[in-house]
This record gives sequence, structure tokens and C-alpha cells, in this order.
Amino acid sequence: MTMNPPVTGLRAPRISGGGVRRPLATAVGALLVLLALVVAPLTPATAATATADETFSFTMAPRGDGIVNPGQSLFVTLAATNRTSSSVRGGEVVLSLGRTPLTDRAAITAWLGDEHSDASLDALTDVTIEVIPPLGERTLDLVVDAEDFGSEDLLPGVYPLLATYTADTRTVTAPAVITVPGAATDPVGSLAIVMPITAPPTGEGLLTAEELASYTGEGGTLRDQVDAVRGTRAILAIDPAIPAAIRALGTTAPESAVLWLEDLLTLPNERFALQFGDADLASQVLAGLSRPLTVPTLAPYLDAADFTGLTEPTTTPSPTPTPELGAPMLPDTEALLDIGPAVGTLFWPATGTAGPDVVETLGAVVSDESPYVLVPSSTASTASEPHATSGEADLLVYDAEVSAALQRASTSTGEVARDGALAAATAYAELAPAGSAMLVTIDRGTGRTVSALRDALSAATGLPGREAIGFDELVAQPAVTTTIADAEPETARGAALESFQRGESELAAFATILDDPTLITGPERASILQLLGNGWRDAPEAWVSAVADHTAATATTLNAVGIEPKSDQTLLGSSTPMQFTIRNDLPWPVSLVLLAHPNDPRLVVQSTTPVDAGAQQNTRVEVPVEARVGSGESSIDLRLRSPTMVAIGDEVRVEVSVRAEWEGIGFVVMAVLVVGMLALGAIRTVTRMRSRRAGAGDLDAGDAGAGDVDAGGDRERDDV
Repeated sequence: MTMNPPVTGLRAPRISGGGVRRPLATAVGALLVLLALVVAPLTPATAATATADETFSFTMAPRGDGIVNPGQSLFVTLAATNRTSSSVRGGEVVLSLGRTPLTDRAAITAWLGDEHSDASLDALTDVTIEVIPPLGERTLDLVVDAEDFGSEDLLPGVYPLLATYTADTRTVTAPAVITVPGAATDPVGSLAIVMPITAPPTGEGLLTAEELASYTGEGGTLRDQVDAVRGTRAILAIDPAIPAAIRALGTTAPESAVLWLEDLLTLPNERFALQFGDADLASQVLAGLSRPLTVPTLAPYLDAADFTGLTEPTTTPSPTPTPELGAPMLPDTEALLDIGPAVGTLFWPATGTAGPDVVETLGAVVSDESPYVLVPSSTASTASEPHATSGEADLLVYDAEVSAALQRASTSTGEVARDGALAAATAYAELAPAGSAMLVTIDRGTGRTVSALRDALSAATGLPGREAIGFDELVAQPAVTTTIADAEPETARGAALESFQRGESELAAFATILDDPTLITGPERASILQLLGNGWRDAPEAWVSAVADHTAATATTLNAVGIEPKSDQTLLGSSTPMQFTIRNDLPWPVSLVLLAHPNDPRLVVQSTTPVDAGAQQNTRVEVPVEARVGSGESSIDLRLRSPTMVAIGDEVRVEVSVRAEWEGIGFVVMAVLVVGMLALGAIRTVTRMRSRRAGAGDLDAGDAGAGDVDAGGDRERDDV
């Protein structure tokens, strides 16, 4: 019986957006040009007129991971999406089934592509889709009864399914597949699943508290990943930079992040560590590295104030030791990166990037345990065996077709597209050798929901005729010899890494001005690995921007310390100090050596002067200078060096006008002035003294005259 159910709803479709040193500047320019050339082809061209695919889409998928057991009805979902601003007339949909099974995986791939026009199909049912409103979607759930479907007559295998939508002159087809599983008596195979736990890409060494709060909170990508794997036997591939970022915050870590880390560590799932930041392994080999880069230290990210509640008790020497509060216990790098008990050393290059050279290099890395390298079956000559060797490398080969279908399902935002991908995964797995072991992955991805991840994991663990196994059972499978196909080298990533390495070398030399050079070198290595992260593959343009930002930041750091330019100087003496200014924009004090070299033998300059420059300030330095000439023009070249004689900043030349004769002239002038002033003072003193004496003499004469008058009067009176 055919059922024509009513319309289940109208939904709007989701819409997604998408002073430098000369050698360094040259490298930056070349790198950006190369990156632009690589990314440009990835940017879709804008069509002058919209195509049918851009304005309308029609999809169909069976429910239940595409599994239809004998005697079971067929459940199918249809979806028609209108991406225009006007209504689209409805049409008729015919659902058909091919009753001849697809014999191999190539046939499945071809059918799900566009090779289904000449297929021999039986119509199962038809249904009418009503008018689709602007920017709307209509979905229909169809059920084909077992009697009409004839599932009892279908032998085990994979069968083609097709929905044909016809409206006016438009005909659109949507292919899918269903799987009729084998009998319960068939041999049971095994299945191991690997799933990554990774964060969105970042250009910084560690995720910030705000990012962690967002990612580990309700609905955050990290929270969804941990919740999705709960209760499964998935082997977790964990980016150790995530727990490191949480632990590095100490008591200031967001509560949701602390809870997330506890949940991750208590999961019983087997696990192994990815590279820090899930850094791309192939580009490191392409750059000539013999082993993957590591983070030597994360100490610069730690603040003792964030660990005050985590202290180690100490004792004082006394008959009865008394506990005292000790210094904060800062975790070391190994503790920060801990992901819990790991199954061993595994390398997982991004899918399709590992050629023979990458496999050989990674397989030769010496570690506590012989490393395993994960590669897709599409690059291995023995695609059906999960455990293989290539030269000295021990490989774990994951099923490329099943894994790709599971990946599409985990990143699909629409239920119909997800159901179609899960049905494809089931079909590919059905055509694997019965009773064999299989390794699959749910590859890296961004923007995945917990429901999409759970559906993908559930489909993988529920594949017919398979039972889940762990890492030990997987590597216990007999290893076969295989050959790895060549991979297209990713020149953009290789060029970026080479540029990073040049900048890192310059920063390492520059950092010798610090008491602790790791304050610069530690975060630099962490940032490099984050920028090599595979998460950037979904955002190539954003990656180019992040690489440019990092290169600019490196140049800024290298130019953070230098000699401030100084105007022409005049030397008014045969021996006098000259002052120069050292700029330090770094947040730490630095130790330097100022080298001064005169360009005239008539100037004698102190050649080396130690400088201790404070953090984020300018420091004045006095350099003794002696002139052997009375007058003339000269110059002094100033250079900064680290205590290990590494050049810091640019050379500065100061023009000097020597006027040493002015020292003698000035002395004579001063002497004359002093003598003159003394003479003037003496003259004034003598003049004053003479004036006083003259005044005193006149007074005495007056007094004497008055005496004579008095005496004469007396005589006159006596005569009378």
C-alpha cells in the first residue's frame, strides 16, 4: 500500500557565511603571494545568473541508516528547498527501487553521483509536493509497506533508490541506497572507531578563558564532542592543547571548562594524543623535519597568582615541625598536556596528505613505543586490512569510503542529508569482506552538533554484522605489507612552516636579551603549531589572514627593542659623556650591550656599555667621549647587542660636531669675567672708602672752626 502523508512543515533554510627587518619583510611578501595564489582557486566564482542548484534543491534519504530487514517497511524522507524570494510551484515525486544489487563500492559511488539515468527501476509510490514558499522548505515522510516494497524477496545486498521530482519543465533526481543485511549466521566482523576531540582553530598558543567557556558550555563544540562519545567504544584522538589551556588558567579557569576536563578524563574510552593544536604532520615532513615539532615549555602561560590555592606545605626546622604555606605548585608542561592513560604513540595525518615520505618519516620516530601511523585505505594497496606495514612504518588503515560517509553525516546540518550519508556508510560497510576487521574514523570537522555526532557514532557501532573492538584487538590483527600512494604536496602549508621557522630562529636569538628566553620562544612554538592545525582546512582564507597576523606580530617583537634616533650632537669639550636613549616595548626587562664606534680617530669613545632597560620604558645611557681635536665634524655608529652578541634592532648613526676649543675660550672668558668683577668690586670699595674719608675730613674742619669762634668770644669777653 502506498501512503501519501501530509506536509510535515515549512522550514527556512540555514544560511552560513563564510618597521620590519628586510629579510623578514621579503619572506612575508613572498609567503602572502603564495598563500593568495593557493587560496584563490578555493573561492567560488559568482555566477552572473543563478543556476538551478543555487535556487532549488531536492534531496531524499531512507531512514534507519538505510537498513531494511526482510519483511520490513521502507521509511523515506523527501525535502524540497526553495532558495529564491518567490514561490516555486509544486510537483510530483516518484520513488523507485532498483532490484538488482550494486556489486561493489565503485558502483555505489557512481550511483550516488550522477550515473543513474539508465538504471532499471520499479516505481514504488508517488506523492505531490505543494507550492514551496519563498526561502522555504517542504519535507515529506513516506512509508512504503513491506507488501508493496517486496522486501521479503530481496536478497542481502545494497540496492539503488531514486526519487524523481517533476514540476513544469524542471526534473530533479535524488539518489540513495538501502542495505538488506546478511543472515544472522554470517561471520561476524569487528569494528574499531577513532574520533578526534579538537577545538576550533586559533592563531594563539592556547585558547583563552572566554573561548574555553564558550566551547565547553552547553551547546559548545567541545561539550558536544564529549557528550557524543559517552557510552561508546570510540578511540579518542585528543588535542593536548585543550587540557593544557584549561590547566594553565589554574583557579581562574571557567567552571564549565573544569567540569568538561573532569568528564573527559573520567571517560573509559581508550585514547591517544594528537599533535599540539592538531598540527598538520605532512607539512612538517615537507619542511624537512625528521620528527614532528613539540612544545618544549608552556611555563610562560602560567601566573603564580592563579595557583595560590594549590600550594605545597613546607616545614620549619624545629622539634615539632609546623606546616607552613609554601610556594604555589605550578604544573610542568607534561602535566599540562596530560590527556589521561594513552594507548601509545599514534600519528594521524590529515586525510589524503600522507604519502610514502610522510609515512616513512613518522614511522621512524623513536619513542617509548613504536608509533602507528593512521592512513586512509584510498592510499594503501591493501585497502581491506586495517593493520599493515610499509617499510619500517607500522600502519593502521581506516576505511576511506565508510569514514568519508560518516564524516559527511557528522557535519550535515539537515536531517535528510545526514540520513543519506549514514545510509551510504552502511552500504559501503556491507560490501566489505564478511567477518573481517575494520577501522573507521569520524574525521575532523567544525560546527558539528551533538545529535549529528551521536547519529554518526550510532551508525558506525550499529553496522550490520560488526561488533565494536578496542585498540588492543585492532593492533592484534595480522599485519600485511602494503604500498602507500603518492600524495599531492601542500606547498602553501610547507612554505608557511618554513617562514615560521625562520621567524622562530630570529626570535630565539633575539630572546637572549631576557633572563628567561622561553618567555618568547615558548609561546612562539605553541602559536606555530596552532597555525598548522588541521582545523584551518575548512577556513583557508581565515588561515591566510592568521598567518599574516602572526608574521606581523613576529616583526613587531623583533623591533620592540632598539636605539631611539637622536639629532646631531655638539661636543663642547675635550672629554664629556653623551646620552643616548634605549627603547624597550617588551613587558619584561632586558639586558643589552651598547656598542659605540667613532668614524674619526680623533674621537675616543667607550666601545661597550652594559645596559639594563626596564620593561615598557625608555632608558638613558651615558657613553664617555673624548675629543683629540679642537674643532671638526665626525659621527658615531651605535649598535645594540644581546649579552651573547646577537644584533638587536637597527644601527643608528649620530653626527657629532666637536667644539673642544670652546672649552679653553670659555675658561678664559670666565676668568676675565671673574677678574673684572673682582676689580670692579675693589674699585667700588676704594671709592666708597675715599668718599667716606672725605666726608669725615669736612666734618672735622667744621668742628674746628666753630671752636675758634667760641674761643674768640671768650677772649673778647675777657677784654671787656
